[in-house]
Amino acid sequence: MKKEIYELSSKYLRELKTKLLKGEISQYEIAHASFRKNNADWIIKSVDKRELTITYLCGDVKQFSNYFKLMNEVRIVNDGYKINRKKYITRYYKIINALTKQRRAMKQKASQILVKSKSIANRIAPEMVKQLTKQI
Repeated sequence: MKKEIYELSSKYLRELKTKLLKGEISQYEIAHASFRKNNADWIIKSVDKRELTITYLCGDVKQFSNYFKLMNEVRIVNDGYKINRKKYITRYYKIINALTKQRRAMKQKASQILVKSKSIANRIAPEMVKQLTKQI
């Protein structure tokens, strides 16, 4: 079993959200942390050119047979990082915004139902309630 790195843990993301509410960080930093957590298996943490190894964020280590294969892998990952980060964060914002919009609509609908139920309750006299309960 792999040991979860604190930087990528769910606890870390919860702490980021509390910092966001306090205004200490931006929404982008949370989105970027989510990207790093989601893609920890291919994001490079360190490269050891002497040992010909790459260590990924998730803790995996990949060994290469020669220097050129190592550098080719580093180049491929570095070229894809920026593009994939932009795609992920764009998608992240779309999902978060849709969920926020849906939550807001549901709260609004619930408050409208509550207002209607209060106004109906104000119109019904206690005698009418007694009659209705006898019918049931």
